[in-house]
Amino acid sequence: MRGSTALSKILLLGTALYLFNSASTAASTESHNRIAATAKAYIATRHPWQQLSTTITVQKLDPRTKLSSCPGKLEAFLSNGAKIKRRTTVGVRCTAGAKPWKIYLPVTVEAYAKVMVARHPIAPGNIINADNVSWGKRDITSLGYGYLQSLGDNGGYQSRQSIAQGAVLTPNMVTASSIISKGQRVQLNSNDGPVSVSMMGIALQNGALGKRILVKNLNSGKQLEGVVASENSVVLN
Repeated sequence: MRGSTALSKILLLGTALYLFNSASTAASTESHNRIAATAKAYIATRHPWQQLSTTITVQKLDPRTKLSSCPGKLEAFLSNGAKIKRRTTVGVRCTAGAKPWKIYLPVTVEAYAKVMVARHPIAPGNIINADNVSWGKRDITSLGYGYLQSLGDNGGYQSRQSIAQGAVLTPNMVTASSIISKGQRVQLNSNDGPVSVSMMGIALQNGALGKRILVKNLNSGKQLEGVVASENSVVLN
């Protein structure tokens, strides 16, 4: 009986020592959650997508990582020359206490915005309109080729290549649609010199807004070059 009692006391003492040591270890090491929160807060106030809905994820530290508990405030930082992107390595350091330390964590930002998506396959040369596109939320940080959010103004867009159903429309997939057609009568404006001169002409080419096209002056019959200014006018230069 006495042996059993002595064994019980030893077991209780061992358990108490184990719990005490565990508590001491926990108190002497820095919280991984605190480190991650410091990195996340740093990125949250500095990333370039502040006006969008975002999700910020900090990669978890290896559970075996043990850092001394920091008696002061943790400080987040970026390496010299680093910029915040979709995936950024953020440093967190403790400069207080007897054992200063620093550690690096990968932080990922996802930013969501409405972008144009092909409603069905679009062949090259087709006009992009509300019938063949829809709008959906996408993580724009992963769209390395850019994206489009509207049909555009002054003629909109025309597909330059085949576009698959469900694809996000990017600037390199489209070109500005022509707002002036070959053979169309247009107003030719010349601002060369102190006096502005206007005359009528004929477009010899299709033209999108801001593009250079050839036109013919109806009075002189001369072939001229100008920039498309609107759906019925060209500025000569």
